[in-house]
Formats: sequence, C-alpha cells, structure tokens
Amino acid sequence: MISKNNFELIKEDLSHQLEDRGLDQRLSREEWDTFLGWKKRGKSIIKGSKGFKSEIIYPYRKIKSAKNNKMNFYTRRTTLFVIEQTY
Repeated sequence: MISKNNFELIKEDLSHQLEDRGLDQRLSREEWDTFLGWKKRGKSIIKGSKGFKSEIIYPYRKIKSAKNNKMNFYTRRTTLFVIEQTY
C-alpha cells in the first residue's frame, strides 16, 4: 500500500488525471496502489487498464554497515491503479 505521505503528495495529481479522463473516483489511500502492491494483496489488474502516472518517493540505504546506517530517498515515476481496475 502507498504510504500516507506519498499519497498526500500525489493526491492532487491523481485528481487532475481523473478529471481529464472524465472519471469520478474516490481518492482514498486504500483504493489506490501500484501493480506490485495489488499483486501482494492478491489482486490482478484487468487487461487493457490504463494506469495513472505519478512520482513516488522511495527510500533506500546508502551505506550498509552496522555503524553507518544512512537512508536516502529518490523519486521515481510509477503507475497507479484504482481498485475498480482489479479483479
């Protein structure tokens, strides 16, 4: 599932994309996820579904040692799907 912070960052972008497509979907965090997120939840994406492109922030460890455990972040463009696009 998408983190609360990421969802708040992309919420406005998703609402613009929904408006452009003429769709009326609710914007709740539980109803949106990436392809892999839906797969982990046991759902599949309906063939031919067009996802919504957004940029999400991902954390990663810069240095992997016991003393220096530094985290960094990067943004990556990803595709999100709404629950109605799954089965």
